[in-house]
Amino acid sequence: MLLRPPLPGVRLGDDAGHPRSALTRRGFLTAGALTGLLTVAGCGSGTRASGDPAPAGRTIEHPLGTATIPVAPQRIVSLDSNGGLQVALELGVPLIASETLQGQVAVPPYVPGPAPGFTELGFNQLNLEQLVALNPDLIVGNTQRLQEHYEQLAAIAPTVSYENAGRGAVWQDAVGFLGDVLGAGPEMERRLASYQERVAGLAATHAGTIGRYSVALLRFTSDELRIIRGQIFGSAVLADAGLRRPPSTDAPSVQQTYVSVSEESVGLLADADVLLYVVGGGGFVDKAQDTFERYATGGLWEKLPAVQAGRVAALDPVAWWDGYSVSAGLTCLDELDRVLGGLPA
Repeated sequence: MLLRPPLPGVRLGDDAGHPRSALTRRGFLTAGALTGLLTVAGCGSGTRASGDPAPAGRTIEHPLGTATIPVAPQRIVSLDSNGGLQVALELGVPLIASETLQGQVAVPPYVPGPAPGFTELGFNQLNLEQLVALNPDLIVGNTQRLQEHYEQLAAIAPTVSYENAGRGAVWQDAVGFLGDVLGAGPEMERRLASYQERVAGLAATHAGTIGRYSVALLRFTSDELRIIRGQIFGSAVLADAGLRRPPSTDAPSVQQTYVSVSEESVGLLADADVLLYVVGGGGFVDKAQDTFERYATGGLWEKLPAVQAGRVAALDPVAWWDGYSVSAGLTCLDELDRVLGGLPA
């Protein structure tokens, strides 16, 4: 029988998806230099020629302030590879550039591909000169990615932030807000309704299994194992489907989105009937497979009840960790349907 490890083996963390944003050396601009670039490019908040009619727009309140945005934006840039990128692509709005995923795929396969001429901005690489040259009419991104440089971004184009899981936001609320900002609110409402219908169908199909088992969602990063919890996307999908989580998933606040588990503390997972895990995802792609193999061959992993019973399944990290859209949610539900179908009811 495995004993729960002492508390010193456990760390709590706040894993918001992206690390703290940083400007590239080439992208660092002083306010004066930025003003000069905007003047040359003919874009930004203060470049409308005298006498030109004011563009039609609507005012949006968001976590970092207020922005007047186009009713139907035509040159959208996303500064995050989760909600901003994925919601824009699944809604088919004119996304001209976006930060993309780090890893084997730059754009998730479960959303439509970008239009010709789309510019990949890389992962967590903010370059203000490049943004000026793109001449966007709307910039979107999660609060963590935008807040440090919000004033500079807002000088380039109307800029709107949204709260995501790192701030405890419910993902449906976040993507609903994004859908409205992007000018496709009704279509997003329809898509969210289709997700809820799929959740209800899965819950009904697997009611016995869902009632019987507790499930822990794990992530192997480049250097450690984490129990994923709270409003992080994959964890929220499990909650939407009504799956019970074991006590090892608990943490004091919604902002603490993971529990870090050392190799000596793997016994903490003994209270989970089922272990679902992803390898990598986000900015922790390198060496994540090595981390998994180190934990899985360490001896304690093999003694976990869920492992001994064969109730362990690997999940797609792109959907479950990097996902932040209805398309990602439906992909997760399809995979969860298969996993639950393989468990005794």
